[in-house]
Amino acid sequence: MTYYSNANPDLLAKIPVTARRVLEIGCGTGGFARAYRDINPAAEYWGVELFAEAAEEAKTVLDEVVLGSIENASVLAELDARRGDRRFDVLIFGDVLEHLLDPWSILETLRQRMEPGAVCAICIPNVGHWSLVREQLLGRWNYADAGLLDRTHLRFFSRDTAVEMLTKAGWSAVDADPRILWPEKTEAAIKALTPAAQAFGGDAAKARRDLSAFQWVLRGVNGPVPPRMAVAALGLRKIGGVTDARVDYPMAALASLPSVRAAWGAGTVVLPGGADPGVFILHRSFLADAPMIAHVEGLAQKGWTIVSDIDDDPHHWPGYVNSDFRAFQGVHAVTVSTEPLAEMIRQWNPNVAVFPNQAFRLPETPSATPKGGARMRIFFGALNREDDWAAVRDQIMGLAEDHADRIEWVVVHDQGFFDALPSGAAKTFHPTLPHAKFIAVLAQCDIALLPLGDTPFNRLKSDLKLVECGSAGVVPVCSRLIYDADPAHADFAVFADTPEQWRDALLALIASPDEVKRRRDLGRAHVSSRRMHALAAPAREAFYRELIARREDLERQRQARIAAMHALSPVTT
Repeated sequence: MTYYSNANPDLLAKIPVTARRVLEIGCGTGGFARAYRDINPAAEYWGVELFAEAAEEAKTVLDEVVLGSIENASVLAELDARRGDRRFDVLIFGDVLEHLLDPWSILETLRQRMEPGAVCAICIPNVGHWSLVREQLLGRWNYADAGLLDRTHLRFFSRDTAVEMLTKAGWSAVDADPRILWPEKTEAAIKALTPAAQAFGGDAAKARRDLSAFQWVLRGVNGPVPPRMAVAALGLRKIGGVTDARVDYPMAALASLPSVRAAWGAGTVVLPGGADPGVFILHRSFLADAPMIAHVEGLAQKGWTIVSDIDDDPHHWPGYVNSDFRAFQGVHAVTVSTEPLAEMIRQWNPNVAVFPNQAFRLPETPSATPKGGARMRIFFGALNREDDWAAVRDQIMGLAEDHADRIEWVVVHDQGFFDALPSGAAKTFHPTLPHAKFIAVLAQCDIALLPLGDTPFNRLKSDLKLVECGSAGVVPVCSRLIYDADPAHADFAVFADTPEQWRDALLALIASPDEVKRRRDLGRAHVSSRRMHALAAPAREAFYRELIARREDLERQRQARIAAMHALSPVTT
């Protein structure tokens, strides 16, 4: 059943994170549904599955599963009977259409069960892949148990015929992107085959595209294609998950919407094509050196709306201070993670929006409590928190000594904290991890320590670490600073004000697995219902569209701020 449990990441990225009701044809055991609902827990998910064993397992994940072939009239009738007058806003075919006798009719029939503007997302094998062209040149066309020539495939498609099938069924094509496997082999094959395509009058760029795709991932909408907004985001070199939280995840959420063309990167980014100039986001860019200033001004002259994003007190970095905070004055608008930070930024730019940090997906986490078996796992992993945990060092280390048989410590990044733990403690150290791995390690733990000293810098931090704990099913023991700003956090977090309270809170939790489970479930529910990018994406898209609509006025404001900066302190660019 492994095949039926897989979740194609390229297809998953094309499913709008905002979907309310999803229908997947060929839902297998529910692997794709599970992956999608980790991103959008609120979605109602339906499936049709041909194989009874897979369908039974899928019922543990999906809201509704209909057994049988979608080409069978009785199966379609059962689907209609169950749904009543409800319609779907996403239709998914992952490696299914090629197995159908009449995929054209099925696409048209199911479109009639879709909401206006609904998205159809398809993954389909490419009959023009270089491996099949090579085999034909060698006189071979051999069916197999799996792959492009799976013996159960009844239909074969190129990109053009797949798009034609979609449009003939009444869907408006949005995009058709290649899934490229084995990049090195692919590049060598393309070099060999492209001259042949050109010799027959083909275009080299089209030949490269069509030969490289192992599968095509297509999207169509039920109705006209919505106006597409271009959004590009440039982040810094990744460390500590900040770029992931402020660039990668919100952009991935936006990119899933058919109304957005999004591109992003750390250190460099290629502007998205196929749309007019839109919004260009600079995350933690000082905008202090001549080349970067010139680059941003060039984008502005081409019609891009420039937005700075910041999620910490900018006074911490001399690059902001020494440039008179041009990163905020020299752009059209600013986005931040908290209202206190927004209040500070408004002294340099009145066009500020608050987008709190969110979780992009709910990670897989063990169901048992404690997660590791006999011992409670306590997690500590944050950058530059040495001064913050120093105040509770004695109590934590004393607890680790006295209860070594009941606690397993998991430490990320902070070598000093790890070394301070007693030698007899069960402990594991990880160096600084990529964010996905960081979350995976966190999700294996039961309790996390989130100490924050009361400093000007910390007062402007966000509650990202608490959100990460909630998403991962981990109970945070934390300072009140920033973490108690939302009263709902008290339902699952444990606040500690004094060193003794830190010790007592940990003692109480390690002594009560039931309380740990209760709080972890509440934390997961809180994040699922209130702190997901799936929930935040519509407001972010609306804000960016509003900026574009106001761009003429925003540009006048920006030029006035830059002129005032030059008048006070001329800058040579």
